[in-house]
Amino acid sequence: MRLASALDTEESKEIEKWLEQDIFPEDFLEDNHFDVNKVLYSVDLRGHFTTIHSIIHNCHPAKFSREELNMALLKGCRTIGLDERCNYFNVNVHDNIARIVESIGTYNLDSQEDKRLLLFPLYYLLTENSAKQGGTSYTGLIGKAKDWMLSIEYELDIIIKIHGNQNFCDLVESYLLN
Repeated sequence: MRLASALDTEESKEIEKWLEQDIFPEDFLEDNHFDVNKVLYSVDLRGHFTTIHSIIHNCHPAKFSREELNMALLKGCRTIGLDERCNYFNVNVHDNIARIVESIGTYNLDSQEDKRLLLFPLYYLLTENSAKQGGTSYTGLIGKAKDWMLSIEYELDIIIKIHGNQNFCDLVESYLLN
């Protein structure tokens, strides 16, 4: 699946190589690149029979909206002095056998006039381009300098994490959860 903002350039090839070598070296997300990662939200879907069932009857909704998540990332970058420009990514581990980088594109934390489109590529890719046959899907945002990352993991759980240096992760967490 290619979104309008998907990249097919030298930049996307470089990001794909970095994702494969540093973030998903053994197929699944292994965060050895960043100093810290913090779970912002987690829910176990195993008690539900279908995705729709889990959406309707989830007793553990996130304590923040997509607008608040987007703004926390933007404020965190600006406060710490990190580049707020970023790329989105979608990685699927079909059948939980081998990862495939499916899509890389551009995303701007500060340019979304239509609030319904905030973080749209991430949620869209998890819904419409998820791993097949019980595999794990990942999507997220990567700072242009690869100094921060937001990841969303989806299979039997949904896990949203922030990755980066201690100050950045602490700030984003405090904007969302305090």
